[in-house]
Amino acid sequence: MEIYKVLKKYFGLDSFKKEQAELIKEILRGKDVLGILPTGYGKSLCYQVPALMMRGSTLVISPLISLMKDQVDGLLDRGIPATFLNSSLDLEESRRRRQDIQRGMYKLIYISPESLKSPRIAGILRNLGLAQVAVDEAHCISIWGHDFRPSYLDIRHFIDTLPKRPVVTAFTATATEAVIEDILMLSGLQDPFQIRGNLDRPNIFFSVVKPQDDLEELIRIMDKRRGHQGIIYCQRKKEAEALSRILEHRGHRTGLYHGGMDDAQRHKVQEDFAFDRIQVVVGTSAFGMGIDKSNVRFVIHMGIPMNLESFYQEAGRAGRDQGYSESYLIYREPDFQRQLGLLQHNLQSEDRLLIERDKLVTMDRYGRGRKCLRSYLLDYFHSNPRQGMLGEKEESVPCGSCSVCAQQGILPSKVLDPLILQSMETLPQPVSRERLLLLFQEEELQTGGLNPLARYPQEKLAEHLEELVVQGQLLASPQGYALTAEGKRWAERMLPEDEQAPEETQPETPTQELFQQLKEIRKEISWMENIAPYIIFHDETLKDIIRRYPRNRSEFMEIRGVGRTKAMKYGEIFIEALRAFEEKNPQVRKKPLVLPEASPEGEEGFVDAFELHQEGKTVEEMARILGVVPGTVVDRLIRDHAKERPVDLQRIFNAALEKDILDSIRRHGPEKLKPLKDDLEAQGKSVEYLDLKVVLYKHFGIRKK
Repeated sequence: MEIYKVLKKYFGLDSFKKEQAELIKEILRGKDVLGILPTGYGKSLCYQVPALMMRGSTLVISPLISLMKDQVDGLLDRGIPATFLNSSLDLEESRRRRQDIQRGMYKLIYISPESLKSPRIAGILRNLGLAQVAVDEAHCISIWGHDFRPSYLDIRHFIDTLPKRPVVTAFTATATEAVIEDILMLSGLQDPFQIRGNLDRPNIFFSVVKPQDDLEELIRIMDKRRGHQGIIYCQRKKEAEALSRILEHRGHRTGLYHGGMDDAQRHKVQEDFAFDRIQVVVGTSAFGMGIDKSNVRFVIHMGIPMNLESFYQEAGRAGRDQGYSESYLIYREPDFQRQLGLLQHNLQSEDRLLIERDKLVTMDRYGRGRKCLRSYLLDYFHSNPRQGMLGEKEESVPCGSCSVCAQQGILPSKVLDPLILQSMETLPQPVSRERLLLLFQEEELQTGGLNPLARYPQEKLAEHLEELVVQGQLLASPQGYALTAEGKRWAERMLPEDEQAPEETQPETPTQELFQQLKEIRKEISWMENIAPYIIFHDETLKDIIRRYPRNRSEFMEIRGVGRTKAMKYGEIFIEALRAFEEKNPQVRKKPLVLPEASPEGEEGFVDAFELHQEGKTVEEMARILGVVPGTVVDRLIRDHAKERPVDLQRIFNAALEKDILDSIRRHGPEKLKPLKDDLEAQGKSVEYLDLKVVLYKHFGIRKK
């Protein structure tokens, strides 16, 4: 079966990301691979899809017992035969699964590396004729890594003793050059095809705060995050216990997790979080390994962890659904000496101590520094796509999506647009420029939540208001600014579903009511089947159900993330809920529901613009048909192209200006559109913002709204 048919049938998806497709094709050619891809990118698909197309079973080696159960539950829910073996099983269940493995009943078998030491298990696997051995969390094999596990060193010996060598694949999300060298040397890979993806997590806003009172700052952040799913990492068990009690007392639904608790207690907290019974976990670094929860909106670190690898992996547990999310480091100077003392106490080897001390110093500099936080992280992992984009630049270009960039007046349109448009939607209009700029200086947004614009330069905000006028999302008059119809549509699409006022002050819209109903149905199914809600459907899949409003099972199967098995299992339940909702709300038949997005990168409108482009329509014709400004059409088609859909970029801008635009970018840099437009118009050239957007994307991969 062709890989795209497998993807659609079992996973309900239509396309792979570029790196996924390349890795899968090499695996199916019989080539070993090493994939270094960011958290939430879909590494598991890279070995799961080939596993379904190969003869024989795939062995997945993973250190994460909780992740094994989640992944196997997810595969079984999709109709894929899978199992796991680890210490959580009782003797009878373990024996039954070993027998089923011997009978060849599973396509994917998950085990821990320690299990390979068992002669019984190793013998069963040797006789099975494995098609693929997939090594997950491959950084655990390296002494240079932040999570070295000696048992990973046994993997190569196990592979060497197999009667017939399978394809060997290895995957990780965080790896420095030294760690990559160890993976290549120690894991048993033979001349592997390698992909080092961009490890950037653009949907996460990184912040460092240095408060006088860290507890007061935490409470302030948390009180503005009520209703959101989050994780708070503490460096000490006692601090985690104290903060959990304080937040519980303030009405937050919290759970406590640390290594001093017994297995049953830790498992209950993990399950409560997965099943949405609690919203925030306060824990030590022991929490989160194996958590595949998609809708975590924030991660807070109370003090620096031991190294950047741990920090980035923990921060990366936010926003796996690609929705806007936040990482906070509450920096405290004494933490460096405290962590150093722990290293000196716990490490006997002088060489190891020096390695770990250097890592701690690098972590501390992240908290102390004034450099763009994202660039600092990506430079460390040698994964900064912004570095040297224009050839002559040596230093990384600021990301425009972190607290340092916000304070320096560097925020891109994708951050500024939703903040401005959503805030304006809450105000009587028109709003004077002076009032708007005053509001943007406040610590809290009109829509709730912390305000990244509080320390943003006023003159740059004023410039951006004018850009929104030019782009057709604001209307300027002597009385001030007002949202256009297009601006209102953008504001509605950008607003996360959780960032609503409390129920007593803001009634639910029909869309929000339906979304809550679908979440309740998902929760009931999760209770009945004893699997986490996000394994059934991610929030984004529920939103797509509302957008597309399927009327039958075949239409339901076309929803992103559903697939054939889930359509058969759950289709009628959700379709019946849609029918009942439509009877209660007859206006749904006449007017399509407008659903808020978790991020401005949502999918709404892609298909229409893309199909019109395929029909040969011009940008202006598409804009008239869709009822949007031409710049919005270009935004959608650029995002289509980024998802590897066949968009002809040369057709959607004035290609005759390409060389002039590139010359202007070299003179003025790629950060802002207005200086480029002013420069070209001063030369007598008539250029539109959409021309600038296409050239920036085409040559530098920069996407601007």
